[in-house]
Amino acid sequence: MPQLPAQQRLHAMIDTLRQQIAQQPDGSCRQPRFDAQLFRCKGTRLADYLQELQHNAAQLAASDSDASRRQWLAQKVLDQIAALQRECSSQQLRVVRERPRRDPLQPKRDEYRGYETRLLAMLQQREQHLARAETLSVQQQLMREVEILQERLARCRAALHKLEIAAQP
Repeated sequence: MPQLPAQQRLHAMIDTLRQQIAQQPDGSCRQPRFDAQLFRCKGTRLADYLQELQHNAAQLAASDSDASRRQWLAQKVLDQIAALQRECSSQQLRVVRERPRRDPLQPKRDEYRGYETRLLAMLQQREQHLARAETLSVQQQLMREVEILQERLARCRAALHKLEIAAQP
């Protein structure tokens, strides 16, 4: 029965997330919100991604597969929860971006800063996982992910810098 409390915590986290998403406006956007490795879903609403998360959590609870597969699925569910929580917390930025502004570059600047914030959170999460990784293959995979995220962060910051230069009179 040691899994029962963990399953209860998982379901409580998903319920909290469901409530947060329900409080958000429709949240529809033109493009998928997350990386294809994190979510298979190509939806444009947070509820679409929540549905995939719930499916994966149910699959984890019913899984009879080997320990490594269960561990992989559990990590994916945790990553999906973290991504949806970040997305919910950044919804205020989306509303701000839709308001008319005098500075035509401000919406792009806000968008890039939002990307930067999410990339930093993802990078910190991967680095924490790397510190706890036990097998060499998991460590190597996480190191690759950290490198990719660092490259994405560098590109994001370069785009922000270009935007700042363009905004100067």
